[in-house]
Amino acid sequence: MHYRSGMNRANSLTIAIIFLFCAGLEVCVCFLFQGPAPVSILESNPNGDLRNVGFSAGRAIEIHRRVFPDAPHPAGSPENADVRLRIVELLEEHGWQVEPPSSVATDEFIHGNIVAFRPDQQTLTAKPLVLASHFDSCVFGPGAGDAGGCVAAVIEAGRLLTKDTSTLRRPVWLVLTDAEEAGLVGARELVKSHPLSQQHPIVLNFDARGNAGPVCMFETHAGNHEAIRRLVNKLPRPRLTGSLFTTVYKALPNGTDFTEFRSAGWQGFNFALIDGARNYHRPEDTLENLDARSVQHLGEAALTVAQAIATTDDDFNDHSQDALFFDVLGGYVIHMPISWNFPIRFALLFAAVQVYGRPLVRRRHVWPVVRVWLTMAMILPMACALGWLVSRSIIGTSLLSRPFVAHGHWLSLGMWFICLAACCMLAYGMLRRINQQCLWDAFWLAHAATCMVVSIFLPEFSYLLSVPAMFALVTTLLLRSIPARTRIVACLSAVLLIPLDHLISIALGPANGMLLFPVYSLLIMPMLPAFGSLPGSDSESCTSSCGVRKMMSGLAS
Repeated sequence: MHYRSGMNRANSLTIAIIFLFCAGLEVCVCFLFQGPAPVSILESNPNGDLRNVGFSAGRAIEIHRRVFPDAPHPAGSPENADVRLRIVELLEEHGWQVEPPSSVATDEFIHGNIVAFRPDQQTLTAKPLVLASHFDSCVFGPGAGDAGGCVAAVIEAGRLLTKDTSTLRRPVWLVLTDAEEAGLVGARELVKSHPLSQQHPIVLNFDARGNAGPVCMFETHAGNHEAIRRLVNKLPRPRLTGSLFTTVYKALPNGTDFTEFRSAGWQGFNFALIDGARNYHRPEDTLENLDARSVQHLGEAALTVAQAIATTDDDFNDHSQDALFFDVLGGYVIHMPISWNFPIRFALLFAAVQVYGRPLVRRRHVWPVVRVWLTMAMILPMACALGWLVSRSIIGTSLLSRPFVAHGHWLSLGMWFICLAACCMLAYGMLRRINQQCLWDAFWLAHAATCMVVSIFLPEFSYLLSVPAMFALVTTLLLRSIPARTRIVACLSAVLLIPLDHLISIALGPANGMLLFPVYSLLIMPMLPAFGSLPGSDSESCTSSCGVRKMMSGLAS
């Protein structure tokens, strides 16, 4: 049978459809991945009655304006001491009992945490719930995002949570640490010396690496499956979270107070703003530049999750296993015990061998199969090298004078196009003379084997491979057309990959092309069959779907 090589109309249409879908999905993600519309004081409470339930970014911003100066207030400074006094005064007005400050001297400064509780809750015996953030800023900026907005949201959420203590089953504490910017000093001192730490409380910690965008829940304690199962879908939309975020976060040099809490045996969730990083630790991190949507999302996350925890005395004590979890477009979080990971991937590999491996063995297409697998093996290292080269070329120029710049989103989008174009050229050069049926079978067989390996060494990432593999198996059994299969699988895979590309770009910035490009290149993988050659006629002498149908018919007879 004769096969037409080169980029024919069907292949071009397939690739165009996939790229248009991805572009449209990215636009949707930009709109979806914002904080909720901010609620003003009057909207949440038209009568001005502070007892009315409902988090208001307007009230939180007023708290911020009352407490924090629009100037740096690093640990040990007179400005920070004034901030501490104003926070204590406000908490006491709200009915909190603030422990006497226990100032601790270091070689460079004196710092003191703010620890507050409700006196009428001390008879509750369940594990305490802690709402935490830090109130000091860095020396370079006012810290409205990092973490003044978090502190204001936590204070307001704590007020709403504790206004009716009859519904609470556990004591609620507010912990606002000092000297976080100096190396987590306040949190480290707290877990060492404060009696609260001996109770191993549940903590919701809030921090920021910017001053805009939605809140991500990016870190939890070890043995988190029960807590994830019970709580993760109570997060306010957009629900941005995933077990792979923790893996990425561990590779970064950054740390938060949650690092110390988790090391001390505390359970809980770690939240952060990650957009607007161009203002992070800079003079521009002012209240004027703080996104009110972000404050609303911070407060809703603190309030809704805290209510779910504080109104039950279940301490989520099943720490036997972790969860594998990820959100779908910020709407719903899929989760499962991580112990399910290996059996699912093994079943996928077994099915792939039956569906794709048998036709390949029967056709004895050794060299085309090797070229397909070689192309797959080349894409990731090529993407790493190209990403490193692109970032090194623009760092220090007017395009990228520092790691995060005002036009960083557009710069990341340009890098995304460069990566995809390079991967497409490689795929076209390597695969254009291989018939699409052979290419489809060889690719998805190798994909299933790769998924099996990843599930062993990096289980948090394995869903990025296993979910497309499931889509491919279904389309193989239902559709004869390789272009149709490719369009469906690639577009469905993009629903997982485009949001990940978006968030990773925000979190890492254009300076980290060596890490960004491999993530971008994952989008090309399900498209590879579109670069093969189509048969000269509509008939196929041997297809994997026909092989499966014949095998099933034989078993039935």
